[in-house]
Amino acid sequence: MRRWTTALGTTAALAVLAAVGACTDEGSGGSAAQEAEKVDLVDLLNENERLFGELWETESTVIRVCLEDQGFTVHDEEALHRDYATGVDPMYGLQEDSYDFQYWLPTSEMAPEWGFGVWLWNTGEDEFEAREEYNALLYPDQVSYEEVPAPDNSAFEALGVDERIDWYEAYMGEEKMAAQDLAWHLRNPDATESEVSARQAEAAQEDESGDIEFEDEFTEPKPGGCELSMIESLYGEPELVEEEMEPGVEEGMSFFTWEYRPEAPMPPPTDLAGIDAAVAAETDAFLTCVADAGFGEWTLVEGGGLPVTPYFDLVYTGESISIDGEPYDQESMPEPPEDLPDDFEGKKAYEIEMAVAFAACADEAGYREAVMAAHDEADLEAYRSIETDLFAYQESLREALTTAQELIEA
Repeated sequence: MRRWTTALGTTAALAVLAAVGACTDEGSGGSAAQEAEKVDLVDLLNENERLFGELWETESTVIRVCLEDQGFTVHDEEALHRDYATGVDPMYGLQEDSYDFQYWLPTSEMAPEWGFGVWLWNTGEDEFEAREEYNALLYPDQVSYEEVPAPDNSAFEALGVDERIDWYEAYMGEEKMAAQDLAWHLRNPDATESEVSARQAEAAQEDESGDIEFEDEFTEPKPGGCELSMIESLYGEPELVEEEMEPGVEEGMSFFTWEYRPEAPMPPPTDLAGIDAAVAAETDAFLTCVADAGFGEWTLVEGGGLPVTPYFDLVYTGESISIDGEPYDQESMPEPPEDLPDDFEGKKAYEIEMAVAFAACADEAGYREAVMAAHDEADLEAYRSIETDLFAYQESLREALTTAQELIEA
């Protein structure tokens, strides 16, 4: 089952794509049949995202109808507002840019002016416009959105407190209202920060020393009211599931949430080791060319790419960047040259010189084309394996939309 936060995360993971990701006969060596198959799969993924967005926005209409059937004609428009489309970019390729060269391997056209782009963050000046121009060149197909104005909620806010409490109870049910202590907050709109803290402490469990005892397990309150009615009508009974905790969350904590939307099928992980093996000759030729040009011995980091940004952070600042408090592993990059210029312009010139050499070596070795072709083939194979599931997922979205429309028109 799937809920909105997961859907948005999936969209973000799949949607931030560059046109370079599209497989073409010239760019990646794929056959016309493979290109047609890939286009069909991308169209399928885009249609599934469109349908999910339409369903997401339609849910609030179903809730609105439920509320109006109970006599509520004025609504909290902010609570019912759904705008999914502003979070969706059209996809140009099958996956997130798994071979995104942009920040470590510039093209021969961009390298002479922009280098690796690291100097833009080390000038000591505000380079906002230059950074915007640089990012626009890197991602020319990136979609921009206008800010959607907030809905007019004045009519709802003009209602009495008890009327608003009744609306929220009908909307989300008593359990969710109690979990948010919504009625108290509505009745005490001018409560001070200390009063709110005292209210929270009163509701929390305290040990003998007065410290709050935190539970090892948190269960999200179950939806109720018209929200639950919508869920059951479109998807069936919601399912209580344990969330996967993010790294860094206190060990032993469990978080349970209610999920109910259809879950989009995900492809198997990319076989990076297989891709590395497929492009081993081109990789060796590229790195050898870079070393022969006088720019040191480099090693690809896990997942691909060279650590040029940490390298030039060291060049410009004299300090190695740290990740999670640990110094960056410098084994994959050479030491900066001893005769490095002291001034910014000299260091920038060195960055551009290296970037030009990197671009030329990649062109000479056919490195970009080989990597793109290998990733394109791996991506295509991964999505072939879930194509049937993707169509089944689409059918479940269409069925829910049909049911929603029937409820709205009833």
